[in-house]
Amino acid sequence: MTMTENTGSTSATSSFWQRTWHGLQATVNAHPVAAFIGLLLLVRCGFILFSPLDLIADESYYWDWSRRLDYGYYSKPPMIAWINWLSTSLLGSSEFAVRLPAALLGTFGLLWIYYLGRQMFDSKTGLLAAALLALTPGQTALSFLMTIDAPFLFCWVAALYCFWQMLQHERPPLYWCGFTMLFLGLGLLSKQTMLGFFPLVGLFLLATPAKRHFLLSGRLWGTAVASLMFLIPVVYWNYQHDWITLEHTASHFSDSSVTYWKQFVRFAEFFFGQIGVVSPVLWGVVCVVLLAAFRRFPQLKAEERYLLCMSGVPLIAIFCLSATRRLEPNWPAACYPAGVILASAVLLGRSSLLNVFQRPTHHLKWCWRVGLTGSALTYAAITIVPASPLAGSPVDITCRLRGWRELAHQFESVQEQQAGVNGEYPLIISTAGRDITSALAFYLPQNPLVPFWNHDEAGVTCQYDMWDRPDVASHRDILVVKPEGTPLPVSLEQTAASWEPVADLNVSLGGNRQRAYQVIRLIPASASTAATPSADSVDKTATLPDQPTSPTLR
Repeated sequence: MTMTENTGSTSATSSFWQRTWHGLQATVNAHPVAAFIGLLLLVRCGFILFSPLDLIADESYYWDWSRRLDYGYYSKPPMIAWINWLSTSLLGSSEFAVRLPAALLGTFGLLWIYYLGRQMFDSKTGLLAAALLALTPGQTALSFLMTIDAPFLFCWVAALYCFWQMLQHERPPLYWCGFTMLFLGLGLLSKQTMLGFFPLVGLFLLATPAKRHFLLSGRLWGTAVASLMFLIPVVYWNYQHDWITLEHTASHFSDSSVTYWKQFVRFAEFFFGQIGVVSPVLWGVVCVVLLAAFRRFPQLKAEERYLLCMSGVPLIAIFCLSATRRLEPNWPAACYPAGVILASAVLLGRSSLLNVFQRPTHHLKWCWRVGLTGSALTYAAITIVPASPLAGSPVDITCRLRGWRELAHQFESVQEQQAGVNGEYPLIISTAGRDITSALAFYLPQNPLVPFWNHDEAGVTCQYDMWDRPDVASHRDILVVKPEGTPLPVSLEQTAASWEPVADLNVSLGGNRQRAYQVIRLIPASASTAATPSADSVDKTATLPDQPTSPTLR
């Protein structure tokens, strides 16, 4: 090939990439929202696909629910189990299948933020609010982990938008009533917190004279009642199970017996946790804007009052509650979308809240910079810290996402060894809590149903306690996983002719942190005299306990 031909080939390649780059720029300029959502979804799905991290205990726990579909569960409504069932039925039981809905719901939920910001102010405000929320560490994590917050927050922001659209007409159109009803109902099936939507919008209507007449709207009341009808199956299920979900929910608000100093430390943890979840600059900007909105409430427009009632009011209530008892950092998650939309409007000069910041452009730049840095650090902490000397340290946020697969692998080796000796795979029972129970169920081959046998005096502490215990007498050999240094439950020990420790399970998480369990081989009394088959007849199918028909409380 001559020099001229080489030069021509290089020029053609360069021209191709230039045209491609200019084409991408034109597409982004013409469709910025679609480009933003598409790129974000690609990054999030790619991270889930290639992430080496295990499911956290909550994820495998909710996944285990999906194998026994119902209208209610011990601590939560059924939506999380239904979504897990749909995803894993289509894609198989894998980490990607479990977490994909979180990425889809978290990313597409930003579209509702964009549409609401555009409806109230302009498209630039909507896009800024969606982008700032997407860059918060909390939204990054909630789009990676499949917990109940993924469907709940999607339904919350969708209902925010649809309800506002209802109020744009003197007589709310039936289609907007229907969409509002749908998302409120699905939100109620996702998390009990969705009930807070009703008093908050009621407060907004009372506090806004221009919208107060909607309190007499039959369509508005019909929408509210119709959405509450979604709870009928959940209420009926709770009626059948002694109102166990209500009892569990009420326990979050029961009186705490800790000292004042201990409660102050908890409040400080919650307070600074919110700064970390939202990112420091954006959280500060949102708080300043909300305080300014409270001070100038009489001058606020209807849309600003709506955003304030759906963000500032519940935030104050939650922070007051956090001063009296321990709260999880995700409790205020639904408050921030409306607050960020209002803050974005103020920073861009689209709000009636003027002169809140002397240099709004300066604050906007720092929101971008710190948000982008925080999001990048979140991904880095998830992927880099576990392989660094910081593994297991207080800054390692991945300890909950590591060690479960390795524990299951160690247990599988013990299981194979016992099967080779005794001629069949033993029944698995866990007495070590729901975390290891659900992890073994997910990570062991063939996903066996692993029953949890709680200590007799513990009562009902999780969904596993509501499912029937296995018939121990029908099994020849049982492997029990229990915490190190703890006795077997008395009721389980009484079923045994003999038992002996056979292995220890230990996985180091770095530093001094580890997961440690003990495996006990238990011979039921009814099987102590039965003949043992030869090792050549080993059944290679994991033993599954019978599915329950009518769960009973203990």
